[in-house]
Amino acid sequence: MKDKIIFKSFIPDIKFSLEKNKPINFSWFQKAYQDYKKNFKSMTMHTVRCPGINSIIKTGWIQKTYQDIVITTNGDQKSFTWESEIDQKNTKYGDIISDYIYCHNPDQLDKFRPMDENTLKTVVKIQSPWVVYVPKGYKLLSMPVAYNDTNVFTAATGLLSEGIESLNVQLYWHNLHDKTFVKKGTPICQYILIKDINITEKFEMAGNKEKNYFKQ
Repeated sequence: MKDKIIFKSFIPDIKFSLEKNKPINFSWFQKAYQDYKKNFKSMTMHTVRCPGINSIIKTGWIQKTYQDIVITTNGDQKSFTWESEIDQKNTKYGDIISDYIYCHNPDQLDKFRPMDENTLKTVVKIQSPWVVYVPKGYKLLSMPVAYNDTNVFTAATGLLSEGIESLNVQLYWHNLHDKTFVKKGTPICQYILIKDINITEKFEMAGNKEKNYFKQ
């Protein structure tokens, strides 16, 4: 298993819901690309040519919803209700993965690190049917989907250590007064594999070498 990351699911036939990250996952980028093809001769700079954006939306893996879900909030900044297309708890391994939607109440985070005013104090938890085997010498960075199409939620950030880990996703929910339909196949979280190594840092004054770089 050296230098190999392995993803396994307790539910069959949902490979589409965890896949390599790629620009096609983002409708805004497709729109920008069409604009670039139409106008590139008159433009010296364009979003689709940005090296930072291009790199991050091609890096790692994206977890998507494997079913339609509905999250409803009522404005109290704490409670929500949910509906799901599939009753995950009644699937073959439902006793292990339980319901697709759960939560972390305000005492688990908001009590210590208050949420922003536009964010539900209760964290919406996606109890994913996916698990991962992180290879030795690596960590798996779990992070918000970079340049996601939606601003209704933001995934929490964390690091998963080597060995087997559940790929549950904690979402900070930003729609406080309404019903939100989350379509099957919606990107909810991004994963990037990073080497678990120690390096020595050094701080120096910038000089002519750096100055000449910015003159290029």
